[in-house]
Amino acid sequence: MKSESTVLSCGYSYHTQRFDDQHNNGLHSYLFRLQTEGHSEAVIQGRRVALRPGDLLLLERGSTYELHVQEHRHKGGEASIASGDYYILCEGEWIDSWWTRSSKPSLAHIDPDEKLLGLWRHLIAEKRRQPGGEDRELIDYLLRTICLYLERAVTEAQAPSARPPFAVLRMKRYIEENATSRFKIEDAAKYAGLSTSRSVHLFKQHVGQSMMAYATGVRLSAALERMKYTSMTLHQIAENCGFGEYSYFHKVFKQYYGISPGVYRDSITNAADENLATAKSAADGYL
Repeated sequence: MKSESTVLSCGYSYHTQRFDDQHNNGLHSYLFRLQTEGHSEAVIQGRRVALRPGDLLLLERGSTYELHVQEHRHKGGEASIASGDYYILCEGEWIDSWWTRSSKPSLAHIDPDEKLLGLWRHLIAEKRRQPGGEDRELIDYLLRTICLYLERAVTEAQAPSARPPFAVLRMKRYIEENATSRFKIEDAAKYAGLSTSRSVHLFKQHVGQSMMAYATGVRLSAALERMKYTSMTLHQIAENCGFGEYSYFHKVFKQYYGISPGVYRDSITNAADENLATAKSAADGYL
Protein backbone atom coordinates (compact mmCIF):
# COMPACT_ATOMS: atom_id res chain seq x y z
CA MET A 1 0.00 0.00 0.00
CA LYS A 2 1.25 3.43 -0.90
CA SER A 3 0.46 5.66 2.05
CA GLU A 4 -1.11 9.03 1.30
CA SER A 5 -0.04 10.42 4.67
CA THR A 6 3.26 10.17 6.49
CA VAL A 7 4.09 10.67 10.15
CA LEU A 8 7.54 12.24 10.26
CA SER A 9 7.67 12.43 14.05
CA CYS A 10 5.28 12.09 16.96
CA GLY A 11 5.55 11.78 20.71
CA TYR A 12 4.80 13.09 24.15
CA SER A 13 7.05 15.73 25.72
CA TYR A 14 7.20 16.79 29.34
CA HIS A 15 9.46 19.68 30.38
CA THR A 16 10.51 20.66 33.89
CA GLN A 17 13.31 22.97 32.70
CA ARG A 18 13.33 25.90 30.33
CA PHE A 19 12.85 24.84 26.73
CA ASP A 20 12.81 26.75 23.45
CA ASP A 21 11.98 25.55 19.93
CA GLN A 22 12.00 27.97 17.00
CA HIS A 23 10.98 27.67 13.34
CA ASN A 24 11.32 31.23 12.19
CA ASN A 25 11.93 30.18 8.59
CA GLY A 26 8.64 28.28 8.49
CA LEU A 27 7.62 24.71 9.31
CA HIS A 28 8.52 22.07 6.70
CA SER A 29 5.47 19.95 7.54
CA TYR A 30 2.13 20.14 9.34
CA LEU A 31 2.32 20.36 13.11
CA PHE A 32 -0.39 19.28 15.55
CA ARG A 33 0.35 19.97 19.21
CA LEU A 34 -1.99 19.44 22.17
CA GLN A 35 -1.12 20.90 25.56
CA THR A 36 -2.23 18.38 28.21
CA GLU A 37 -0.38 19.47 31.35
CA GLY A 38 1.11 22.65 32.78
CA HIS A 39 1.71 25.82 30.79
CA SER A 40 3.80 27.04 27.87
CA GLU A 41 3.90 29.91 25.40
CA ALA A 42 3.85 29.91 21.61
CA VAL A 43 4.52 32.52 18.96
CA ILE A 44 2.49 31.76 15.83
CA GLN A 45 3.00 33.95 12.77
CA GLY A 46 4.28 36.64 15.13
CA ARG A 47 1.33 36.33 17.55
CA ARG A 48 2.24 35.37 21.13
CA VAL A 49 -0.24 33.12 22.95
CA ALA A 50 -0.23 31.46 26.37
CA LEU A 51 -1.09 27.77 26.28
CA ARG A 52 -2.95 25.81 28.94
CA PRO A 53 -4.28 22.22 29.05
CA GLY A 54 -6.71 21.64 26.20
CA ASP A 55 -5.10 24.16 23.84
CA LEU A 56 -4.55 22.65 20.39
CA LEU A 57 -2.21 24.05 17.73
CA LEU A 58 -2.93 23.18 14.08
CA LEU A 59 -0.18 24.66 11.92
CA GLU A 60 0.33 24.24 8.21
CA ARG A 61 3.59 24.10 6.31
CA GLY A 62 5.34 27.44 6.09
CA SER A 63 3.94 28.77 9.37
CA THR A 64 6.46 30.52 11.58
CA TYR A 65 6.38 29.02 15.05
CA GLU A 66 8.15 29.26 18.37
CA LEU A 67 7.55 27.32 21.58
CA HIS A 68 8.82 28.50 24.95
CA VAL A 69 8.54 26.67 28.26
CA GLN A 70 9.51 28.81 31.20
CA GLU A 71 8.51 29.63 34.75
CA HIS A 72 4.79 30.03 35.30
CA ARG A 73 3.52 31.88 38.33
CA HIS A 74 0.42 30.33 39.89
CA LYS A 75 -2.39 32.08 41.72
CA GLY A 76 -0.82 31.29 45.08
CA GLY A 77 2.32 33.14 44.07
CA GLU A 78 4.62 30.15 43.65
CA ALA A 79 6.41 29.63 40.34
CA SER A 80 7.30 26.37 38.58
CA ILE A 81 8.27 24.97 35.19
CA ALA A 82 6.00 22.18 33.95
CA SER A 83 4.62 21.53 30.48
CA GLY A 84 3.33 18.35 28.85
CA ASP A 85 2.13 17.96 25.27
CA TYR A 86 1.41 15.47 22.51
CA TYR A 87 2.66 16.38 19.04
CA ILE A 88 2.67 15.12 15.44
CA LEU A 89 4.70 16.30 12.47
CA CYS A 90 3.18 14.94 9.26
CA GLU A 91 2.74 15.40 5.52
CA GLY A 92 1.14 13.72 2.51
CA GLU A 93 -1.59 14.00 -0.11
CA TRP A 94 -4.39 12.96 2.25
CA ILE A 95 -3.29 15.53 4.85
CA ASP A 96 -3.19 18.23 2.14
CA SER A 97 -6.74 17.33 1.08
CA TRP A 98 -8.02 17.17 4.67
CA TRP A 99 -6.44 20.52 5.50
CA THR A 100 -7.96 22.39 2.55
CA ARG A 101 -11.49 21.01 2.74
CA SER A 102 -12.38 23.18 5.73
CA SER A 103 -10.93 26.14 7.62
CA LYS A 104 -8.53 25.13 10.39
CA PRO A 105 -7.81 27.52 13.28
CA SER A 106 -4.18 27.77 14.30
CA LEU A 107 -5.30 27.67 17.94
CA ALA A 108 -8.38 26.04 19.47
CA HIS A 109 -9.37 24.85 22.91
CA ILE A 110 -10.75 21.28 22.95
CA ASP A 111 -11.61 18.54 25.40
CA PRO A 112 -8.50 16.26 25.54
CA ASP A 113 -10.51 13.15 26.38
CA GLU A 114 -9.00 9.72 26.93
CA LYS A 115 -10.19 8.33 23.57
CA LEU A 116 -8.16 10.94 21.68
CA LEU A 117 -5.10 10.51 23.88
CA GLY A 118 -5.39 6.74 23.52
CA LEU A 119 -5.27 7.05 19.72
CA TRP A 120 -2.29 9.39 20.02
CA ARG A 121 -0.44 6.96 22.32
CA HIS A 122 -1.17 4.09 19.93
CA LEU A 123 0.31 6.08 17.04
CA ILE A 124 3.40 6.92 19.11
CA ALA A 125 3.93 3.27 20.08
CA GLU A 126 3.57 2.08 16.48
CA LYS A 127 5.96 4.75 15.19
CA ARG A 128 8.58 3.75 17.78
CA ARG A 129 8.86 0.19 16.50
CA GLN A 130 12.22 -0.79 15.08
CA PRO A 131 12.77 0.29 11.45
CA GLY A 132 10.92 -2.15 9.23
CA GLY A 133 8.77 -3.37 12.11
CA GLU A 134 6.20 -0.58 12.02
CA ASP A 135 2.94 -1.08 10.17
CA ARG A 136 2.78 1.87 7.77
CA GLU A 137 -0.83 1.19 6.83
CA LEU A 138 -1.85 1.20 10.49
CA ILE A 139 0.12 4.41 11.09
CA ASP A 140 -1.60 5.99 8.10
CA TYR A 141 -5.09 5.13 9.38
CA LEU A 142 -4.29 6.14 12.95
CA LEU A 143 -3.14 9.54 11.72
CA ARG A 144 -6.29 9.99 9.63
CA THR A 145 -8.46 9.00 12.60
CA ILE A 146 -6.70 11.52 14.83
CA CYS A 147 -7.17 14.23 12.20
CA LEU A 148 -10.89 13.53 11.94
CA TYR A 149 -11.22 13.35 15.73
CA LEU A 150 -9.46 16.71 16.10
CA GLU A 151 -11.62 18.24 13.38
CA ARG A 152 -14.79 17.21 15.20
CA ALA A 153 -13.44 18.42 18.54
CA VAL A 154 -12.58 21.81 17.03
CA THR A 155 -16.01 22.08 15.38
CA GLU A 156 -17.72 21.39 18.71
CA ALA A 157 -15.48 23.92 20.47
CA GLN A 158 -16.20 26.63 17.89
CA ALA A 159 -19.97 26.08 17.89
CA PRO A 160 -22.21 29.05 18.75
CA SER A 161 -23.10 29.61 22.38
CA ALA A 162 -26.55 28.12 21.72
CA ARG A 163 -24.90 24.73 21.19
CA PRO A 164 -24.18 22.50 24.22
CA PRO A 165 -21.16 23.50 26.35
CA PHE A 166 -18.23 21.16 26.94
CA ALA A 167 -19.79 19.61 30.04
CA VAL A 168 -22.91 18.54 28.12
CA LEU A 169 -20.85 17.20 25.22
CA ARG A 170 -18.81 15.19 27.70
CA MET A 171 -21.97 13.76 29.27
CA LYS A 172 -23.37 12.85 25.85
CA ARG A 173 -20.13 11.14 24.96
CA TYR A 174 -20.10 9.25 28.26
CA ILE A 175 -23.70 8.07 27.76
CA GLU A 176 -23.04 6.99 24.17
CA GLU A 177 -20.07 4.92 25.31
CA ASN A 178 -21.69 3.42 28.42
CA ALA A 179 -25.46 3.28 27.77
CA THR A 180 -25.45 -0.45 27.04
CA SER A 181 -23.94 -1.15 30.45
CA ARG A 182 -25.42 -0.32 33.85
CA PHE A 183 -24.18 3.26 34.07
CA LYS A 184 -25.45 5.78 36.60
CA ILE A 185 -26.33 9.44 36.15
CA GLU A 186 -23.85 10.18 38.93
CA ASP A 187 -21.07 8.65 36.82
CA ALA A 188 -21.88 10.85 33.82
CA ALA A 189 -21.95 13.91 36.08
CA LYS A 190 -18.58 12.99 37.59
CA TYR A 191 -17.10 12.51 34.12
CA ALA A 192 -18.20 16.05 33.23
CA GLY A 193 -16.90 17.45 36.53
CA LEU A 194 -20.33 18.53 37.77
CA SER A 195 -22.64 17.78 40.67
CA THR A 196 -25.49 15.39 39.88
CA SER A 197 -28.18 18.07 40.28
CA ARG A 198 -26.29 20.55 38.07
CA SER A 199 -25.63 17.94 35.38
CA VAL A 200 -29.30 16.86 35.28
CA HIS A 201 -30.46 20.45 34.82
CA LEU A 202 -27.77 21.37 32.27
CA PHE A 203 -28.33 18.26 30.15
CA LYS A 204 -32.11 18.73 29.98
CA GLN A 205 -31.65 22.42 29.19
CA HIS A 206 -29.36 21.86 26.19
CA VAL A 207 -30.41 18.43 24.89
CA GLY A 208 -34.15 18.73 25.51
CA GLN A 209 -34.47 15.38 27.26
CA SER A 210 -33.21 13.68 30.38
CA MET A 211 -30.00 11.68 30.47
CA MET A 212 -31.96 8.46 30.96
CA ALA A 213 -34.17 9.22 27.95
CA TYR A 214 -31.06 9.90 25.86
CA ALA A 215 -29.53 6.64 27.10
CA THR A 216 -32.70 4.77 26.14
CA GLY A 217 -32.42 6.12 22.60
CA VAL A 218 -28.81 4.93 22.39
CA ARG A 219 -29.82 1.49 23.72
CA LEU A 220 -32.65 1.18 21.20
CA SER A 221 -30.31 2.09 18.33
CA ALA A 222 -27.90 -0.62 19.50
CA ALA A 223 -30.78 -3.10 19.76
CA LEU A 224 -31.96 -2.33 16.21
CA GLU A 225 -28.46 -3.01 14.87
CA ARG A 226 -28.28 -6.35 16.65
CA MET A 227 -31.74 -7.34 15.47
CA LYS A 228 -30.80 -6.58 11.87
CA TYR A 229 -27.26 -7.92 11.70
CA THR A 230 -26.86 -10.67 14.34
CA SER A 231 -28.55 -13.95 15.23
CA MET A 232 -28.76 -13.04 18.93
CA THR A 233 -32.09 -13.86 20.56
CA LEU A 234 -34.31 -11.00 21.68
CA HIS A 235 -33.63 -11.92 25.30
CA GLN A 236 -29.86 -11.73 24.62
CA ILE A 237 -30.28 -8.38 22.86
CA ALA A 238 -32.26 -6.99 25.79
CA GLU A 239 -29.49 -7.91 28.20
CA ASN A 240 -26.64 -6.96 25.85
CA CYS A 241 -28.05 -3.49 25.17
CA GLY A 242 -28.58 -2.53 28.81
CA PHE A 243 -32.33 -3.18 29.20
CA GLY A 244 -31.93 -6.13 31.52
CA GLU A 245 -35.18 -8.14 31.47
CA TYR A 246 -36.83 -8.80 28.11
CA SER A 247 -40.21 -7.66 29.46
CA TYR A 248 -38.80 -4.15 29.99
CA PHE A 249 -37.17 -4.13 26.55
CA HIS A 250 -40.48 -5.22 24.99
CA LYS A 251 -42.37 -2.43 26.78
CA VAL A 252 -39.91 0.34 25.83
CA PHE A 253 -39.54 -0.85 22.22
CA LYS A 254 -43.31 -0.89 21.69
CA GLN A 255 -43.67 2.57 23.25
CA TYR A 256 -41.09 4.00 20.84
CA TYR A 257 -41.95 2.14 17.61
CA GLY A 258 -45.55 1.01 18.04
CA ILE A 259 -44.77 -2.67 17.44
CA SER A 260 -43.11 -5.37 19.50
CA PRO A 261 -39.46 -6.43 18.99
CA GLY A 262 -40.66 -9.81 17.69
CA VAL A 263 -42.90 -8.28 15.01
CA TYR A 264 -40.12 -5.92 13.96
CA ARG A 265 -37.62 -8.75 13.63
CA ASP A 266 -40.08 -10.86 11.63
CA SER A 267 -40.56 -7.94 9.24
CA ILE A 268 -36.79 -7.75 8.72
CA THR A 269 -36.59 -11.50 8.06
CA ASN A 270 -39.52 -11.45 5.63
CA ALA A 271 -38.07 -8.48 3.75
CA ALA A 272 -34.72 -10.23 3.48
CA ASP A 273 -36.41 -13.43 2.21
CA GLU A 274 -38.34 -11.45 -0.41
CA ASN A 275 -35.17 -9.69 -1.58
CA LEU A 276 -33.37 -13.04 -1.77
CA ALA A 277 -36.23 -14.61 -3.75
CA THR A 278 -36.29 -11.64 -6.16
CA ALA A 279 -32.53 -11.87 -6.68
CA LYS A 280 -32.75 -15.63 -7.27
CA SER A 281 -35.57 -15.20 -9.74
CA ALA A 282 -33.61 -12.59 -11.65
CA ALA A 283 -30.56 -14.83 -11.68
CA ASP A 284 -32.59 -17.84 -12.94
CA GLY A 285 -34.04 -15.70 -15.69
CA TYR A 286 -30.59 -14.55 -16.72
CA LEU A 287 -29.31 -18.13 -16.84
